Amino acid sequence: MSAPKPANFRALADAWDSPIAYAVELAKYYSQLNEAGYIMPAPDITTERNTDD
Repeated sequence: MSAPKPANFRALADAWDSPIAYAVELAKYYSQLNEAGYIMPAPDITTERNTDD
């Protein structure tokens, strides 16, 4: 299954030359993919990991 075209495709293209703006638009696209069930939410990396696993 391939991912759909971003709903914010034009905003992504317009933000290409601005790393901060592009990161914001990319985060929006990842949210779209998450809501559509294409990706799982990122794990919480702020908690300690159990190194015994």
